[in-house]
Amino acid sequence: MICTVLIENTTTDPHLSAQHGFSLFIETGFVNLLLDAGQDEAFAGNAVVLGKNLTTVDFAVCSHAHYDHAGGFDTFCSLNKVAPVYTYWKEGTEYYSTSRGKPGEPPRFIGFRIRPEHMNRLRFPDRNNPVQVGAGIWLIPVVSHSASTPYRNRTLFVSDNGRLKNDTFDHECILAVETEQHGCHGIALFNSCSHNGVINSIESVRHFFPDIQVFSYTGGFHFPWDSGEQIVDDDRAGMEALAEYAIRRKILLYTGHCTGDAAFDYLEKICQNRLFRLHTGSVFTV
Repeated sequence: MICTVLIENTTTDPHLSAQHGFSLFIETGFVNLLLDAGQDEAFAGNAVVLGKNLTTVDFAVCSHAHYDHAGGFDTFCSLNKVAPVYTYWKEGTEYYSTSRGKPGEPPRFIGFRIRPEHMNRLRFPDRNNPVQVGAGIWLIPVVSHSASTPYRNRTLFVSDNGRLKNDTFDHECILAVETEQHGCHGIALFNSCSHNGVINSIESVRHFFPDIQVFSYTGGFHFPWDSGEQIVDDDRAGMEALAEYAIRRKILLYTGHCTGDAAFDYLEKICQNRLFRLHTGSVFTV
């Protein structure tokens, strides 16, 4: 299975755009699928440069209902006239953030938006049980909550009858794709921001598929600590637990977007060569 990053926070190629967002083009050998579409049309421009034809996408998945993952789906639906877009978003639900607000400033809207003419492209699978969307391809809800969640989730909210409450991220799904490695059958997992926590996400998959081997996990980890920032103890402990978990279960980790430089550097020291950094234009096989 070949994965190509169409948009990410960073790029090492001057011909490719970067933005705070994520989009991944996945080729299984049987189908093509798109995970997220960044903030706007930038992912589509990069797809052209990278030689990835969005009209060949069989279906798309929105990992969660935030603008930096869902903002480009209008562009996708304009280019690809037939592929459905799967989302756990509930129509009308709005999401907000205070992460960049100054004292006294109102929370900013960060939710899902799509033009009315494209609403018929959306598919709303069951949020409580795995849903098979293709041969060996599943959308899986997060049902395990035994491990920690990222510290900065506390700046993210959902509107409930006009009042803001802490987001529980029931709009976040895990994309699971069955694959083969070295003659062994297993599964590769994708979850672009991991607001529910990476360990909780993997354990949720194991809850529904207890006997399957998890080969890899791709996405941001929502440890957005940049160089020079002091990582809070809660997230430091979370990263140590993640590294130990990945090593013990022999899981490869591919990350970028909301995994900041300070967090990546810290994880890299303790993950024993199981961690890989993503940029716009990165191509990797899982």
